[in-house]
Amino acid sequence: MQLSSKRVFLQSIARDFKRTGAIAPSSKTLAQAMTRELAKHRRPDLRVLEVGAGTGNITEEIVRHLGPGDDLDVCEIDRKLAGIIRHRLKKDPSLSGVEASVRVINKPIESFDRRPRYDFIISCLPFTNFEPAAVHDIFELYRDLLKPGGICSFYEYILVRKAACLMTGKTAVGARVSGVSKVVRNYIDRYCYRHQVVLLNLPPAMVHHIRFAEG
Repeated sequence: MQLSSKRVFLQSIARDFKRTGAIAPSSKTLAQAMTRELAKHRRPDLRVLEVGAGTGNITEEIVRHLGPGDDLDVCEIDRKLAGIIRHRLKKDPSLSGVEASVRVINKPIESFDRRPRYDFIISCLPFTNFEPAAVHDIFELYRDLLKPGGICSFYEYILVRKAACLMTGKTAVGARVSGVSKVVRNYIDRYCYRHQVVLLNLPPAMVHHIRFAEG
């Protein structure tokens, strides 16, 4: 990541940690784990959605697996971070030579029309910072946005929610974090078919790949 991108990322954390939800950009190892199913199930004319792209570290890995005829929508709610990705698409060699069609969308994922159009969703949203009901709604939105058999990949920081619950105890924050854990665990238990631990990330993360049951 270039120095200007790092500076904007840190500024975004300071401005709105709830939206950014990370203390450091995603590592190369995490990006590879997040795109493993995309690479494994490669086929023509893919449509991919990335949600919460930050400065584009995982975007860079996604486009490595895309080619002519593929489409990537990059959703980033932070205006400055979205601007960084647009700049990288024009100037950064790791993104500027992309053969797939890439569109950067600077609006909340909740505003998307609920119709099946994506083969893959790569989600980097910080669920721990959301309300439980919002997390449930986002997963259901992902369900609606995915084509039948589509795959959603997301990660969570290892032990972060448990540590947050221990630190906050029986407070409103603790209850919220505990509620988020229950929602996420429900979707993992019902739909996850593959996990991967990524230790080479700050903090370490667990990647989950889920496929919603049809019907």
